[in-house]
Amino acid sequence: MATVTGTLTGTATGVEQVTVGRPGVEFKEHLRFDEAFTPDDGATPGDGTIPGDTESRGDRQHVLAMFCYEEPDSVVGRFVEQSARALAKRQMPVHIFSRHAFELDTPGIHCHPVGVCQRNGLIQSVHEFTRRASNSFLRMFHDASDGITVMGHEWSAFPAVSLLHGIKNIRSTVSLHSMERQRGSVGSGAAEWIEETELAALREASSIIIHNPGTAEVVRDCVPECADRIVDACSEIPMAGFRFDVDPAEVKQRFSIGPVDPTILYIGDLDERYGPNLLMKAMPAILEEHGQARCIFVGDGELLWPLRVFSRYLLLDHAVRISGHLADHELYELIHSADVIVVPSIDATPWWPIEAAWAASRPVIATREAAPTLLEHEQNCLLVEPNEHDLAAGIDRVLSNPLLAQAIAREGHIKLDDRYSENKVIAQIEEAIGVQISV
Repeated sequence: MATVTGTLTGTATGVEQVTVGRPGVEFKEHLRFDEAFTPDDGATPGDGTIPGDTESRGDRQHVLAMFCYEEPDSVVGRFVEQSARALAKRQMPVHIFSRHAFELDTPGIHCHPVGVCQRNGLIQSVHEFTRRASNSFLRMFHDASDGITVMGHEWSAFPAVSLLHGIKNIRSTVSLHSMERQRGSVGSGAAEWIEETELAALREASSIIIHNPGTAEVVRDCVPECADRIVDACSEIPMAGFRFDVDPAEVKQRFSIGPVDPTILYIGDLDERYGPNLLMKAMPAILEEHGQARCIFVGDGELLWPLRVFSRYLLLDHAVRISGHLADHELYELIHSADVIVVPSIDATPWWPIEAAWAASRPVIATREAAPTLLEHEQNCLLVEPNEHDLAAGIDRVLSNPLLAQAIAREGHIKLDDRYSENKVIAQIEEAIGVQISV
């Protein structure tokens, strides 16, 4: 593997140069304040005084400066917004340095959009964001460093955080949903640079907020010395996206399902590890007890066509719907309208289908292997063994016992709400930045 190197240089008053290279390739850009963009927020160089305040930063509570390259309506952007609102409610000033403006009017949140940073390629765009965002920060805080934490959200914001940490010796923390080696094979020059950027930031950060259990494992494997600096944060579920009125009969009709037909839903990759084939094989036994039951498979993958063959071979075409990929509101409506969500995995599975079911207050049936640290038998779900016989028995039990279905759905929703409550977000950030936040 080729070695990828990167150098970010600057002073306490401005970023002068960004240099990134790999064997045979070097990229440089220079920036002086008199060449820089005009900040969109009206901020002027100062000692870190918060706009609208009269006291110097040195006499006030801790400040968190967030750096986010991603779009405001992305998963990363939503976490930034949720965190900023929660912190501002507790009187912690938050500054967001981003390409696009976050539409936040909460007192205590100060947005510093630096522009799209359009360049020839993603890496060059990230360098431009690093340059602009760092200078915007230094304008705001060039004479202040105590009581400030800089937080980078995903690899694209890590260079800015690393640069400011080096220039001003500011405490830094990073927030990470996934690593480059999880997103694709590391082989191209760009992918290698991204991975090196991630690894360098992980080694440097005072704390690491991680949103996915799989990512935590990758981080521990790649940078073992980071293990005791990891702050566990759950992956994002758009709770607000599940708060709406829906007519289940109308949604079921889209799939040629009757308004009162018991509807079983599978969501996820159509892969043997996640067991959609087991659920398909369980359907004959389910239909013996619930003749009008219908099962919808949502997703794509290598089992898409084998599942169609199974359905035809087992004479299940009247009871099975294989929809392919669905997303956003269309998927949320279907989750709301299902009678039970089934997670028949033979291996650990992504938590999203479970948490989405809980967000919609739907009962979950899952295997014991699916999410052992999340699920509690007969509390927030019904756990079964990963075979068609146990799956059929579990589904029969939930469909035959509405009180049980309601109870586990309710407990699942409560657990999910607790996991994503403002208090939980505050606790995670308190741990990450090492500061007690007032209530």
